Amino acid sequence: MTLQELAGHHPYPGFRRRALGILALAKGHPFALVAQVLGVSLPTPYNWPKAWCTKGLMGLLGGHQGGAPAKLTAELLDTAEQIVRASPCTLAQIDQRLREIHPDAPEFSLDCLSANLKKRGLSFTRTRLSLKKNAALSDLRPRRKT
Repeated sequence: MTLQELAGHHPYPGFRRRALGILALAKGHPFALVAQVLGVSLPTPYNWPKAWCTKGLMGLLGGHQGGAPAKLTAELLDTAEQIVRASPCTLAQIDQRLREIHPDAPEFSLDCLSANLKKRGLSFTRTRLSLKKNAALSDLRPRRKT
């Protein structure tokens, strides 16, 4: 009864699809047919009954929780934050110091480091050489006679 209500009235189509899939599998329809009719990949319907049996309704509502583990762990981010707060430096310098402190740290991009530090309230701006440019341009300009 719960699955029929979920399949018919839930506001999110993904949840309705999962409920319909479990109902179809309970009626004996093959996994390949359920996957084809509902427009999902073949392994997906195999996961729905397992989630329903282990976690009940919350197993269906939770969805997929997989994915690769985060490369920047909380420990690495804490160290990076300490480095930044100790002295201002570029992202490349932060990366270099992190590698010195944690030589076994996995590879990560500077964009990922920047995004995670921004979440912690730190931001980076590119330093511009405007004073040098202005000085160079003023040397090329003729000086006014007064």
